[in-house]
Amino acid sequence: MNTRFCFPGKLLPYIFYFTILFFLLWCWKPADAQILGTMKPPLVGEKVPDVVIANLLHFKKNSAKLSDFRSKMLILDFWATWCKPCVMMIPQMDSLEKQFAGKVQFLPVSYQTAEQISVFRQKFARRNGMRIQGPEVVGDTLLKSLFPHSGVPHYVWIDQDGVLRAVTGLEDITAAKIQQVLSSSSAFLTEKKDEPRLSYDPHTTPLLEFIGQQKLPAFGAVNYHAVLTGYIPGMQSRTSFLKPTGEGQSWRLTYCNENLRSMYGYAYGRARHFFSDNSVSIEVRDSSQFFHMGKTAREWMPQHSYCYELVVPGQLADSGFSMVQMDLRRMFPQYEAGIEKRKMKVLALVRTSGIDKIKSRSEQRKVSYDGFFYQARRTTMENFLVGLNGIYMNSSPLPITDHTGYQGEIDLTLDVKFSDLEDVNRGLSRYDLRLVETVDSVDILVIKDRMRPETSGDN
Repeated sequence: MNTRFCFPGKLLPYIFYFTILFFLLWCWKPADAQILGTMKPPLVGEKVPDVVIANLLHFKKNSAKLSDFRSKMLILDFWATWCKPCVMMIPQMDSLEKQFAGKVQFLPVSYQTAEQISVFRQKFARRNGMRIQGPEVVGDTLLKSLFPHSGVPHYVWIDQDGVLRAVTGLEDITAAKIQQVLSSSSAFLTEKKDEPRLSYDPHTTPLLEFIGQQKLPAFGAVNYHAVLTGYIPGMQSRTSFLKPTGEGQSWRLTYCNENLRSMYGYAYGRARHFFSDNSVSIEVRDSSQFFHMGKTAREWMPQHSYCYELVVPGQLADSGFSMVQMDLRRMFPQYEAGIEKRKMKVLALVRTSGIDKIKSRSEQRKVSYDGFFYQARRTTMENFLVGLNGIYMNSSPLPITDHTGYQGEIDLTLDVKFSDLEDVNRGLSRYDLRLVETVDSVDILVIKDRMRPETSGDN
């Protein structure tokens, strides 16, 4: 028996070498782990790391380095079987590879499994009568980490020296562009830059809420949305209307903690006509949604106020108020609203002479009211009447209508007590204007219970 390897002095060197080998194997990490952990994606013009590609099909071996393809310009084709543009490009890439034989190599790269790719290739061959059996990468994570993207098809051009020449979309996969890159080291192709993929789950988060969470400039301009909430504690009750004044601006109407009477009134007034309490008729069986009904405003508002906003692109501005009205019908289907002409007592603003004492001589438009003093420059009679009905004399039991027939811009200054009709007429008299009681056909906003179809049954 040969015992030379059993002698302790002879065995120690082998134990030492075996320990070193075991340590090196323990420290070694696969190429993809190295890439994911330490290597940064190369920029165009930089050398591409010579990584080891695994899961190669139809190649002389199961794995290879990128440098194994350097005899030609290598174009990595990141694709997926479900991607229609990717599939449409297969015959074109096969044709280009034949046209530039010996100069260009397309290497398809997919995250899908070998089985999924093989099944697809078989179906593709049966349907199209062409079988493509070139090398391709399946189950990939390494190359995608080296050349990150969020959309396919995605093409990475690597020249014979291992330099990244371009990252493009399918529009650059043409014979002319390939010849341009092969002929010139300075050829420039448009770089495909994918946007970062956001993690969004519509099953857990509404889109508008998600957009608000991003706090990114790209999400700053939401040009179409409608939102309805209940009462928001601490928010001031108000209505805000913004119409577009320039290209790219949106039309927007916002109600903050407003009651239904105010919401319907503004929507049907279309920011041109104000429906004060004396020109709104609530004809419903249960009016608690519209009136306090013995409760204080503080008690009533949280249960009967809403926040609503509609934003539409500027080109739909003419339809904005109609869309708000449609939303009200959808959100509160128990009611229907409309404008009706009804004869009733009114306060009519009339001229008492033919002398024009209200014609504007101002250069700039300005309207102000501090609760005591009213001043208007370059306003219209229509706007003055809106102010009388909606603000200055909104406690009047009678609606105020315009019987002056005046069309031009006007200047007015009134230092009067608007709750006192006689004092108002005193102030108006210097302009030969007067409010007089009469009967007129007036636009009335009528809100009714929606009539439901009667159902019949056997007795």
